[in-house]
Amino acid sequence: MYKSLDKKSIKVMRINALISGLIVLTIVAVAAFVCWQNFEGITAHIIIITIVVITLIACLLDIILFPNIRYKRYKYLVTDEKIEVKKGLFLITRSIILVERVQKIEISSGPIDRKYNLANVNIFTAAGLVDIKFLDNKEAEEITKQINELLKAKLEIKNEN
Repeated sequence: MYKSLDKKSIKVMRINALISGLIVLTIVAVAAFVCWQNFEGITAHIIIITIVVITLIACLLDIILFPNIRYKRYKYLVTDEKIEVKKGLFLITRSIILVERVQKIEISSGPIDRKYNLANVNIFTAAGLVDIKFLDNKEAEEITKQINELLKAKLEIKNEN
């Protein structure tokens, strides 16, 4: 059965969106100020204001609305045979990795994740990376342990044959 993320992940997504939104808004505000000083005419000023307003609305949506949608759509499943992750905002991606294809597993967490006791499980294969984000630290440890045990068991079976 698919599992959902920790409820604290919504708050962490909002904080991450706030930080990136502030960076984007600062860049847009500086660019708008420079353009305002260098371009004359009502049309240029309307375009500048429109760009700033659209950027502000996009940032607000990313902070207020989108984390709830991402939370509801983000699901993961770890079985004896596969690891599956479904996520997305507008486009839903479904990543499936066969356990036997896993080459490396790591647990990572940034400063905001650590404040809320959350972590990411990064699963590497020859084809790339699939991550399960915003997990409770204990859940991340359990998933990592489960995958390691599955890999050991499959390796022992291979060595017996």
